[in-house]
Formats: sequence, C-alpha cells, structure tokens
Amino acid sequence: MDITLSISLLASNRKESLERCLDSLKPLLVKIPSELIIVLTGTDADVRRIAESYTPQVIPFEWCADFSAARNAGVKAAQGEWFLYIDDDEWFDDVSEICQFFLSGDYKNYHSAHYIQRNYQNWYGTKYSDFSAFRMVRRVPETCFQGAIHEELTPRREPCKFFKTCVHHYGYVKETGNSEKTARNIPLLLQAIEKKPEKIKNYIQLAKEADLAGEWKTAEMYCRKGLSVFRKTEKSGQKDLRPEGWLLAFLSWLISKNPGKDSAITEIESILEHQKPSQLIKLVLCQQLIYLCAEEKEPGKAVQYGLKFEELLKKMDEQELSWAEQSYGEFDENYVKAPERLYNARAHCAECTLEIRDWTYTAYFLKLLPWEKEDLLEKYYPDFEAWKKKYGFHFSKMLLEILSEQACSMGIPDISEIQEYPGRPLPAYLLLQKALQGLESGNSEEGLQLFVYCMSNAKDGFLQNLCLKEAICHQISVIPLVTQMDLCAWNAVVENVVSELPFTLNERIRVCAEEAESRFPLHSLCLKRFYLEQKLHKGFPLWEELTGTLKAYCQCISEFYRGIYRAELFGADTCRFLPADCRSAQITLRALEELEQEQMAEAVRLLGDAYHANPDMTGVITELFRQAARRMDDTALQAGEEFHQLAEQMKATLYTLMDEGHPPRQGHALRCAPGYTLMDEGHPPRQGHTLADQDRLAQAAEILNQLLPLMPEDVEMIRIRQELIRRAKS
Repeated sequence: MDITLSISLLASNRKESLERCLDSLKPLLVKIPSELIIVLTGTDADVRRIAESYTPQVIPFEWCADFSAARNAGVKAAQGEWFLYIDDDEWFDDVSEICQFFLSGDYKNYHSAHYIQRNYQNWYGTKYSDFSAFRMVRRVPETCFQGAIHEELTPRREPCKFFKTCVHHYGYVKETGNSEKTARNIPLLLQAIEKKPEKIKNYIQLAKEADLAGEWKTAEMYCRKGLSVFRKTEKSGQKDLRPEGWLLAFLSWLISKNPGKDSAITEIESILEHQKPSQLIKLVLCQQLIYLCAEEKEPGKAVQYGLKFEELLKKMDEQELSWAEQSYGEFDENYVKAPERLYNARAHCAECTLEIRDWTYTAYFLKLLPWEKEDLLEKYYPDFEAWKKKYGFHFSKMLLEILSEQACSMGIPDISEIQEYPGRPLPAYLLLQKALQGLESGNSEEGLQLFVYCMSNAKDGFLQNLCLKEAICHQISVIPLVTQMDLCAWNAVVENVVSELPFTLNERIRVCAEEAESRFPLHSLCLKRFYLEQKLHKGFPLWEELTGTLKAYCQCISEFYRGIYRAELFGADTCRFLPADCRSAQITLRALEELEQEQMAEAVRLLGDAYHANPDMTGVITELFRQAARRMDDTALQAGEEFHQLAEQMKATLYTLMDEGHPPRQGHALRCAPGYTLMDEGHPPRQGHTLADQDRLAQAAEILNQLLPLMPEDVEMIRIRQELIRRAKS
C-alpha cells in the first residue's frame, strides 16, 4: 500500500506532553495510509519507550543547536506523498478535517497546507492567540527545512489549503521557564542574521522572542531593522509583501505601549497613509487606532477609524480569498475577528459616539455587538450600566430598541410572553431593562412578570448582582434568583450588592432573608449575615443594640458554617481549621458571655483574638471596647435596685426644686422623668431670680453634683445639668 501521509515528530524529554501528542494522532494513523517518524533528540528512557510503542521508526539524533538539521532527519526518512510535522508539546484538537481532506481525494488539488497553532498564555486555557502555521506539504525531492531556529519548510507551493484544525500549544506560558527558551533562541537567531542578513523571518522571530522576554523596546528595534532590510530587498525583486505587513502590525502594537499615545497615533496614521499596507493590515491598524484614540480622549477620531474598519471588514468578507491571501503568522482573519478584539473595538466606538452625542452612530455600533451570544456579551454589562447612568434616557432608549429588533428577528410578537418561547432566548440584560421600565412606569404586573423571568435566567455574575439589587430595592421575592445559584456564587453576589446599597435599605435585606429562610436556609443566612454586618458598621448602635446585634451576627455566621462543615470541626482542638470569620465569630460569642459575667480582663483577651482572626471587625470591636470601658466607670450600672430607687427619688426632688416658682403654661407639663415631657418646654426664663429661687437652684445643684458622678451615662441627668446651668445664667 502506498503511503499517503508521513507524520514527523521531534521529541525531546517531554514525556507527559508526548503521550498526549501521540494520542491525538491516532485517528490519522488509523484512517489514512500513513507512517509516523519520531526524531528523538532527548535521552530519557521513558520517552524512547513511549515512542517505540507507537512506531518502529524512531531516529536518534544528537542535538546540535540546529532545528532544521533535526527536522531534515525526519524528511529524509519520509516516504509519504504528503509530509506533516508537529512538536512533542503540541496536540491536535480534532483531526477529522485533515482525515476528510485525504479520504475525499481533495489533497490531490493542493500542494501545501496550513493548520492553526493555538498558543496559550496561561495554564487555564482562557488566554491564547492563533497562528496559521505552514505545517504540511506535498513532498518533492527538494523538500527540506531551512534555518537553525524557527525553521521553515520549503518549498511552499500553491495552491495552499487552510485548515481550521488547531493544535494546542502551551510552550509560551511564562511559568514554564520561557526565559530559558528565549535565552536559547535569541543567540541562534542573531547567528542566523549574521549568515543571512536579508532573511526577514529572522527579524520577525527576534521581535517576538524579545517581546516574550518583556523587552518590548528591543522588539521594536528588531521590527524597525526588519522593515529597513525588507525595503532594501524589495528593490531586488522581493514580491511577498506579507512579512512587511506583519512587521508593521507588530510595530504598531509595540509602540502603543509607550507612555503618551500621541506619537503612536501619529506613526500608525503615517503607516496607513504612506506605506500602503494590505487590507488585512489596515484592519489591524484601524483596531489599534480605535483603542489609542479612545484612550487619548479623541472620541471623534476613534469613531472615524471605527467606521473605516467596518467598511474594510465588509469588503474583506465579500472577497472570498482575501483573508487567506493576505494572512501571515498570527495576523489573519482569526486575529481580526477574535471576540475580545473585534467587540472591544466596537464597544469603544459606541462609548465614543455617546461622548460626542452622535446617537445615530451609537445605535450603529451597539447593534454590531454579539446580542445573540450572551456568553460574549456579558463582559460589556458593567459598561452598559455605566453608560446608562451617564447618558440616561438616550442610552436606555437604544437598549429597548435593540430588544425590540431582536424579538422581531426571532418571531416573538410580545416580549412580556417570552417564557412561551423557550427556544428563542433574548439577552437577559435587555429583558431586565424592559422589566425595570415596567416596574418604574406603573406597569408593575408586566414588569414583575418579566423581572422574575430575568432572575430565573440570569447566569452571569454581574447580571445576578443587578437582579438582586433591584429585587431588594423593589421588595421583590429573591426566590427565583436563589433557586438557580449555588451557595458560593450567592455569597459573593450578596456581599457585593449589600455593600453597594444605601444603609436606608438595610431593613429590606432583612425582609428578603426572612422570606428565603424556609426553603433556602443557608442562602437566607448569607443575606442575614450581611444585613447584620451593615447594621454593625453603618447603624452606629449603642450598648444594648450593639451587643445584641453582634451576638446575632456571630450566631448567624456560626450557624451558616455549621450547615456546611462537619460538627467535629467545631471542637476546641479542631476549630483552627475553620475559616477566619467563623473562628472570629465563635471567639466573639465567648467574649460577649464574659462581658455579661463582668469578666472584663478575659473578655478583652478574647476580643483581641477575634480581631486577629478577622481584622475586618476592627471598628466594631474598638467601639465595643469604648462602650464597655465607659460602663465600667458607671456606678449606677453596678448598683442594685435600692440605688436606683434612691436615684429616682433624688431626681424627683430635683424636678420639684426646679419647678417651684415656674408654674406650667396651659397644656404643658414641666417634668421629663419617665412619663413626663421636657420641663419648661416653650417657657421662657424669667428675668432675674428671687432669693428663694437662688436657694432652690443651689440645693438642686448640690444634689446633682452628688448624683451625676454616680450616674455618668444617665442622659436624663445630663439634660437636667444643662437646664440648671441655663437657669443660673438667666
């Protein structure tokens, strides 16, 4: 049987990624008449064992700091009609497209092919850039690799097939020791430039390596050198303009890092005007100018480049082969249309049109956002909320217009009946705007129905924040929201929302907590906890309320964690493994018990431990100390019932002495002891005093001077003292 495909793999000592790489190749090896050639540059015995388990063609190669030499060992051994190469730290996502290419016979119509290399920037797989890599070729006698580093497969003949198939590559994640890789690559590239100073690809790779090393000014220098060399070689017959476009695009990104964006804007504008880059590179440059102009507070310019970008994009999409013909490296259709790049630019343009009050173009750019893909749209919700606050009616009106258009396109005649169309979801954020409009305009029944639907379908954290906030403000049941949120997410949302709400709405949080208590006790405790926390921090309670609220707060936290953790964790020897706020709550409860028993020294020690466990309670604990210390000096609080009876008798005597000679006006009571109102209320002081008056005031002052030091916290006594002073001066 003829060999259709030779797969060549360069393997070092990366055992873990090698196994995944080989596993991803299995469908090709099974479905296509193919051979696997592994060029072994490492010495690890396990790597050799794994390699030999997949293929008899394992070629040992002594590393000589020349990637092309190692690759060419694989080319030399290849017998297939086509040749594909891959590294041991890459693996295919899905090879069905490549399999179909050969099984259908389509491979006979092409001479070369690209597939996507997806280069990740973190280990989570959330940040990456795609690079269209030339990795497959119809084998001819002159097929070989050139270049000691970042080797290039030659010749590259047309027509070329561009696969959407991608390999995953984590080799550029900085945590992997990328600095060592860069330290190895840069000297090799500099040597290559010495040998072939006219080869533009080496300048491109040097710029990339320098940028990966964090030396973006050095990367800029290599870009400029590469452009200078390209312009000299262009005169000697250089036909491929794509490397120049790559250098211009990468340079525009590098110079944008400089502080002060004016110079970058000027240079990129000059490139657009004088360098005549391809349409694809113009798109990249326009995107960069949108960000720069928005950052430099030039909204009109940003909008201008946004409109130019959309016009160019439309032309590129209309010309079927333009993307493939103009792509080079990572600057391709995927780069321009990457959601974070494409939609961010459009969002910037929308904001800039709002700034210049051009509502027509605001609507234009807003409608270009991915309203049908809520997972992409969610990141813009915070921006929308900020714009709504800043631009009010105009922006809100546009959102509702977009909602109407979306509903119309999905065949939903009445938005209030959205629940009747489960297969046609409208953006939950837009539905929330419609619901709030109903609630605030008097159409409460329709607004409430739609709001409940939004709560039941809010998947994004920010949207859940909005729903909870509005539910509390409008005193709407939070059960539909709680029903579809796990406890961890709920806790985070509640903390965010409660911290943002004014304290005047704190009582409404309590109502929401009580309503959820029977069905969702732990979710209810989350609400209750933050309600009590706000009361402690922002309610400025005095002793009775302070200690009562603090006790309820600590009990709430303890009850919450007892609902999550095993009971044995709450023992004296194991409680140290509990979260800090739980430990602090338990310690504080013991401190409050000591305070009740008037064991101040032990209470102080325990409160110190509680503070160290949870410093966020510093203000509350400090105030507890202050009020407790004051109470220690108050004899009245330590005295028995007889003292209080005597104190009341002395207060009565004070009032008698002060009231004599001052008959009350009709309808006014003078005394303010329990059961009385303010003495002399509305009664102006007399001009001067008789001797009898002065004698009575002197007697009252003597009694007060004896009583007040014993009752320094008694507000009634403090008030009487002020009245005596006022009368003595009149």
